[in-house]
Amino acid sequence: MKQALVVDDHPVVRGGIKDLLQKAFPAILIKESAGADRVVEEICAQPWAFVVLDINLPGGNGIDIIKKARTCCPSIPIIVFSLFPEAQYAARAVRAGAVAYLAKNREAHELVETVQMVLRGQRVRPAPGASPTLSDREVEVLRLFARGMSRKEIAQHLHISGKTVSTYRARIQEKLGFRTLLDLARYATEEGLLE
Repeated sequence: MKQALVVDDHPVVRGGIKDLLQKAFPAILIKESAGADRVVEEICAQPWAFVVLDINLPGGNGIDIIKKARTCCPSIPIIVFSLFPEAQYAARAVRAGAVAYLAKNREAHELVETVQMVLRGQRVRPAPGASPTLSDREVEVLRLFARGMSRKEIAQHLHISGKTVSTYRARIQEKLGFRTLLDLARYATEEGLLE
């Protein structure tokens, strides 16, 4: 019997997704995993029919988990199902190797339809307008500014020059249309980038 894996740190959410998918796909045994500690090992442990992965797990970054899983098991389809808005994360997740991204504010049937498409071998492209405006490094710099770090502290933290940090900040402000650090911090908070 084929098996699939649902990875989410919230037991009620994980159980709900499992029940929904088990009813929709009775020929596939749906299993659960709670955390990021060993999730790459779990994903690579067997040839899952698909994996539904929350991008925000304690102790692990979902984008990094996808990248690591891709190195050991490039053929396993990973569907990201997350609280984070599609506008900021969908294309980043797909670039990292996910075959689909769905925000948790979507209807249950949309998750089922996404899994059906993935099982047919299709990649589910992010919706128009859902492409990220920032690179992974720009998001990282934005997060650090939003957490109150200075240009010098960010440079030390990321092992880059202060001038490079200033360049990233200018690009971020230009792409997002903001002029102040306060605007950037507010944006980061509203988009859930600080969690």
